[in-house]
Amino acid sequence: MDKPGSILVATDFSRDAALAASRAVALAGELGVDDVRLLHVVDAPWLGTLQQWFGLAESSRQGLVDEAERSMAGLVSAIEAETGRRVASSVVVGNLLEAVIERAARADLLVVGARGQHPVRDFAIGTTGERLLRKRRGSMLVTRRKPVSSYRRVLAPVDFSKHSARVLRQATSIAPAAQIDVLHAFEVPFESKLRFAGVADDEIHRLRQHARAQAVDSVARLVAEAGVDAARVRRRVEHGYAPRVIVDAAREADADLIVIGKHGESIVEDLLLGSVTLHVLGEARCDVLVVSTAQP
Repeated sequence: MDKPGSILVATDFSRDAALAASRAVALAGELGVDDVRLLHVVDAPWLGTLQQWFGLAESSRQGLVDEAERSMAGLVSAIEAETGRRVASSVVVGNLLEAVIERAARADLLVVGARGQHPVRDFAIGTTGERLLRKRRGSMLVTRRKPVSSYRRVLAPVDFSKHSARVLRQATSIAPAAQIDVLHAFEVPFESKLRFAGVADDEIHRLRQHARAQAVDSVARLVAEAGVDAARVRRRVEHGYAPRVIVDAAREADADLIVIGKHGESIVEDLLLGSVTLHVLGEARCDVLVVSTAQP
């Protein structure tokens, strides 16, 4: 996906979900996307147990659906009145994760709101958000801010893997008016072990300078390979632990969006999701677009 042709917003009618819907509609207007759909899943596994134990009627289940449909109708009316754009909607009953994944497979971009007061826990191992991110094979936008304007300051961390050019192209297409900071965080391999072994600081400094020079060259090649307008791109190479460097750089630049790749074409790559992408999703205070590294 470069420019999305369809957008799905998963909503639970919370404040954060409303921000996600607002951003999705704003993006649709900016990018010329006509297909925007809101989805709510009535996921109440406890209802079957209560029905079994207490003999609750099917009307209890239908009552939940009716309430959700009224909430959805109110949300759609509010969005259309505010924006003048029409949006489709659906309310389904089923397992939350399975239903969202199944319907998101038909959309180019899935938009969800960040949840809770403690962002780190939103995408902790084992949460619904984390499982959704692992199973989603297309791009996924996690929103945290009210969309007062289009994206203007975008941070695109890259690791020079075969997917990095796609991440950069996605950043420029999802935010066509933004300045793009391309960031690579580097470390000297086994630096701590070198220090422990008594390698002189001057030698370690020399190794850092060599690694930085290689990274600067690699960023230049990546920008050329991605075929993006070089005038829109600022190149940054920083020394340090990648997740922390990314989060700090986003705050320093007051970025309103981070665009980051998601591995997952193999079991080994999927495990790497927890080390960088999940950390960024947990710690960042701006929106985060996770670009799938495998075509959905």
